[in-house]
Amino acid sequence: MSDRYTTPNEGTLDWHVPLNENFEQLDRDVELRDQETNIDQYEPAVGAKFFATDSGAIYSGDGSAWTLVGYATRAVGGDIGHYVNYADGLVDEPVNDFLFGDTESLEVTRAAFPIKGIASDQSVTGATLRVYEGETLLVELEGNTYQTATEADSGPWVAETGPVTVTVTNQTGSSIAAIPKVWANIRR
Repeated sequence: MSDRYTTPNEGTLDWHVPLNENFEQLDRDVELRDQETNIDQYEPAVGAKFFATDSGAIYSGDGSAWTLVGYATRAVGGDIGHYVNYADGLVDEPVNDFLFGDTESLEVTRAAFPIKGIASDQSVTGATLRVYEGETLLVELEGNTYQTATEADSGPWVAETGPVTVTVTNQTGSSIAAIPKVWANIRR
């Protein structure tokens, strides 16, 4: 820590200059902690970090604005683990539910629907992965594709009530071997 801060030698004229520089450095080095709704009360100094104690959101300052960089909360999701054979004719077949508390929300951060035997640069029309909050569609993607909430026109994908249900549709004309993958954060 002493490498980052300057201690003026005894008898130094203008001793206040290095001490003021130390305080400027402290603004970047010490994490700011408060509720997310209060973030605008803090200056987004270059390299500053803001931790939202209520939601787990982590922001980084760039000198003029705060940028969301992630969450430090419980993470859930991933995939079911192995390729599963889905018969032709399925429509919104539930394959997974996310359960969370009344004071929590679920943010889907990315989803993928790889299909065995299909080149990674090809999508599969008729095979669809969907994520619903009750009856409301949050995320939809074609078979053999990948999408993140930050890249999507429809993002962010946040559910305030559970359960959140992951479904598979297969209208391809034959069975498919696929892995429905959904990654999410549970926020308070």
